Amino acid sequence: MAFPKFYILRHGQTEWNVAARLQGQLDSPLTQAGQDQAQRQAEIMRPVLEQNPTLSMFTSPQGRARSTAKIVGDSLMYGFVTDVRLREIGAGPWDGSYLTDIKQSHSALFNQARNAFELMFLAPDGEGQHAVQRRCEAFLTEQTAPAILVTHGATLCVLRGILRGMSFDETLNLEHEQGCVYVIENGKETILR
Repeated sequence: MAFPKFYILRHGQTEWNVAARLQGQLDSPLTQAGQDQAQRQAEIMRPVLEQNPTLSMFTSPQGRARSTAKIVGDSLMYGFVTDVRLREIGAGPWDGSYLTDIKQSHSALFNQARNAFELMFLAPDGEGQHAVQRRCEAFLTEQTAPAILVTHGATLCVLRGILRGMSFDETLNLEHEQGCVYVIENGKETILR
């Protein structure tokens, strides 16, 4: 399937990112570094929006993504629409847990995961791979014009994987940098820093 061009942003650093806690569908505030990262994303997007003033901006309804979208939008005098399908994966009872606690209570799953994002997909009673892929695919297939998306680490990787035609396993190896913009057009990705 052919998709329009997307500019995808991960929210800025949060207090729980620093504390090594899984956020999932819970939230913590942006740190000062996270606010600075969102401001950097606004600077990156300024020339893009000057050339494409009709781009829509969609964001996850979760606080850390909305805060990032607000910093980007306010800086550029640009509004956004929330869409629940851009929210982070739910890790069930692990939402809000410290990685060290999960390592102790579920060592086999912890050791199986290559990173914290894969760990969230393995969470018992969590949302899981197929549900996240379905909602991301549903969102993307509805889009008929280029857009800006503000989302979260695991969801960011799933969206990028779909747009790039990658397997789910390949998706789990993607970086999920904060403070940059992932641009994907015709299955090819460029990172703006």
